[in-house]
Amino acid sequence: MDKRLFLLVIISIIVGSIIGSIIGSIFTLSFIKNNTRSFGNNSNVNNVLYKQTVVIKEADKNTFVKVIEEVKPSVARVDVITSDTPWSKDWDDFFKYFFGPDWDKMFKGQGIGSAFVIDSNKYYLVTNNHVIEKAKEIYITFPENSVKYKAQVVGSDPFTDLALIKLDITDKNIKIPALEFDDSDSIKIGEWVIAVGNPYGFDYSATVGVISAKNRTIDVGNLHLEDLLQTDAPINPGNSGGPLVDLNSKVIGVNTAVAIGAQGIGFAIPSNKAQKIIKDLEAFGKVVRPNLGVEVVDLTPEIIRFLGININEGVMIKEIETDGPAYNAGLKKGDIIYAINSEIVKNTIYYRKILDKYKPGDNIKIDIIRLGKRLSKNVVLGSK
Repeated sequence: MDKRLFLLVIISIIVGSIIGSIIGSIFTLSFIKNNTRSFGNNSNVNNVLYKQTVVIKEADKNTFVKVIEEVKPSVARVDVITSDTPWSKDWDDFFKYFFGPDWDKMFKGQGIGSAFVIDSNKYYLVTNNHVIEKAKEIYITFPENSVKYKAQVVGSDPFTDLALIKLDITDKNIKIPALEFDDSDSIKIGEWVIAVGNPYGFDYSATVGVISAKNRTIDVGNLHLEDLLQTDAPINPGNSGGPLVDLNSKVIGVNTAVAIGAQGIGFAIPSNKAQKIIKDLEAFGKVVRPNLGVEVVDLTPEIIRFLGININEGVMIKEIETDGPAYNAGLKKGDIIYAINSEIVKNTIYYRKILDKYKPGDNIKIDIIRLGKRLSKNVVLGSK
């Protein structure tokens, strides 16, 4: 290469580098100045932080502390034994010698959950059905008492995941404070709630959040649960069966499930629904439900167009039980149920909620649409 050409190339590279460095420095200085002005005028940032702090203070942390302390004596840890040891009782002395008096717990199937007292005189507690459904033994402990009580199942309902259990206490002088229920229908989305229980075996934990939604339907494993409260108060395994309380220290729901793979999405059985179930569990050991003898589905736009009806609320009878209450009253497959005793049936959830207000043997009026005509049928409810 010609020496002069080579020298020219080298000089061009050096000059280009110098010019690039100068331009880069100018842009850097400009960026720093602009951001310095932005951060220097930080009153907006401070205002945002201050406003958030004010919002938190409005909830008054002392209120949370007061509620948590008030409900604490009534919330229990539930330990269940779900299977026996694989060895006969003849080996008890042998294993006790090597592993201590509680050796059998090392080999028995176990589970954990939460519960809360609802009746101090009858020693009743409410928990979830899935906590105790496979239990051979149930043990209850309270956070301020080291005594471990045995408990028995009074009744359970797998369809709502609720169970009523009773402490084995013979000394009637023992009194454990009970929690009261509040009206779950009146609570609004955005109101504060506190979930109390024993998540992952950590005794007596409390988490705070709000009601995120109402009337939720979820499927968890084999459970299909409807009409649930949704909350962002963290609910974890072990919280099941514990109370969801409002700022009145009253139970607004029974913690039951979490959305798998999600954070901040927990569910509770509304207190109004729970109270009705508990009454049946105490009286019958199970829930006696009214039966209309039909299977219904929600109205879809396709069904509405096909039938040519001018309503968008109601349920359609998909299947009807031969010789069942609806069949005997003259209802037919394909009928649209839009009201029960003049109460509007919006969808399948409302259909079940309205029907659950009645008991077997009640005579109810069913308003239907059949082939574009409105009809009414009186039905005597059966049981299931």
